[in-house]
Amino acid sequence: MAPQKWEQTLRRQIRDNHGNGWNVIAQSGKCKLTRRYEDGTKSAKVLAIEWKATNSVQILNAVTRVRELVETRNISIAEAVRLDTEALATPEEHNGTADQGWPAVVEEYLATKQGRRSSTLADLRTRLQRVLVCLNSRPKPRDSRALLKRFAELHFTDMAPGGQGRKRNLGDACAFLTYAVDKAGAPQRWLPPEKAFINDLIGVAATSTEERLTPPVKPEDLAALLDQMEADGRHDLRLATGLIALFGLRPAELAVLTVKGDKLYAGAVKRNIATLAQKAKPPRRCLPLDIAGREGEGKRLLQLYSSGLVKLPAAVLNEISKVEDKGTFQQVGHAFGQLLKRYEPWKNLVRTNEGVTPYSLRHSWAWRCHVCSNNGLHVRQAAALMGHTVAVHLKHYGSWVDEASLEAAVERYNEGLVAVEQ
Repeated sequence: MAPQKWEQTLRRQIRDNHGNGWNVIAQSGKCKLTRRYEDGTKSAKVLAIEWKATNSVQILNAVTRVRELVETRNISIAEAVRLDTEALATPEEHNGTADQGWPAVVEEYLATKQGRRSSTLADLRTRLQRVLVCLNSRPKPRDSRALLKRFAELHFTDMAPGGQGRKRNLGDACAFLTYAVDKAGAPQRWLPPEKAFINDLIGVAATSTEERLTPPVKPEDLAALLDQMEADGRHDLRLATGLIALFGLRPAELAVLTVKGDKLYAGAVKRNIATLAQKAKPPRRCLPLDIAGREGEGKRLLQLYSSGLVKLPAAVLNEISKVEDKGTFQQVGHAFGQLLKRYEPWKNLVRTNEGVTPYSLRHSWAWRCHVCSNNGLHVRQAAALMGHTVAVHLKHYGSWVDEASLEAAVERYNEGLVAVEQ
């Protein structure tokens, strides 16, 4: 059905006010708000507004409010719509607790978290007490940026840059400030600042959590693990494990795989809610490294994945579906890791191979490409296929050796001794 005149006018107004990426369509009698990013990806959420001409102004106003929330708070469309809906439903909800002082807001906020475990609640109280200390320090901070900067100065001395300690402290502080503004009547200047500011305070770890040096899963152990998964009927977990290990994927990259013909590509996962709107790097080509005696296993797994006959684990697919709303791919890799850690044959592998983690599957690819073939890959080729720089490759994957490898290398050396003329 051709769009009615009022629909055309509405879309033109939205395009003129907000750019070509924003649009509205009808869905089940409601208005569906969509946003198209520069990289071609889309985000959408249905508004609680009927799709009819008399609601045009209401729709226009809703789009404006949602866009403002998305851009000022660096949140997803879904989260912005939720906040907007709550605000409209309870316009007088602010109870003015902020007028009683920050300690009162803290107690009110803690009361909303009473369902948490006692240890979690105690940690939260400690972090909020740190916020109060900062608020009462001299000179007094006048907005969220000054407050969080002071927080970092006072409390991050013993917390490593990029670590979970800094992330949890700032996350709880920001959640509290958002509550203070939205629910307790605190001025808008206390809303948490942009994500980039927060990330600067968190800092960058000397070694990322994911790519911290871990021992690889050896070829024979990988083959045995895949065989056991097959025998146990864990075809979904076998597919995920095999793709990661044989193609050198980050576990989170299970969310961004595309198949073109017989070629596998992985998109970018090192993005967050603040950068999802930005144009992503082109997908990288992923190629399998076979295991001796299992030639062609990578191609077989790719065909299986492409056919759809076997799906990725439900827990992984569930987290993939939430990526857009959460603004991060981290939980995809976490879901895979949790499944693997609960699998008894993997537990046995870990017991006999100290330091092995789910990320060791990706590391196994990096290790095999240099030592398991007479025609090993050049470091530049390996780095490109893994999606990082040569420096990162050498730092995280080029320095691990085990005792057996060292002994074998020295034995080969001793067997090849020659006399040197003086």
